[in-house]
Amino acid sequence: MDGREMYAEVNALMGAIGKAFALDAEQTARAVEAGEITMDLGADERGERFIGVTYGGKVIRLYQGAIHYSAEAPAATDDSCGGGGCGCGQ
Repeated sequence: MDGREMYAEVNALMGAIGKAFALDAEQTARAVEAGEITMDLGADERGERFIGVTYGGKVIRLYQGAIHYSAEAPAATDDSCGGGGCGCGQ
């Protein structure tokens, strides 16, 4: 993947995140930079890969060509990183 193609992929990802959370491009970029939007990679029960995105207590799953919404972010099982809900991807 060359730099231009990667830029287009990142731009599409940011656009999908903005659309899902009703943010404009500048708000989306600021929230990502501030760590308010967290992302991790996952696979569902069917093995379909997605990017999990959390913002403002809401969770979405970005699939290729689709956005799936959840009601709210899962609570962490403990206070340590990797507790399953902090959004760090561990």
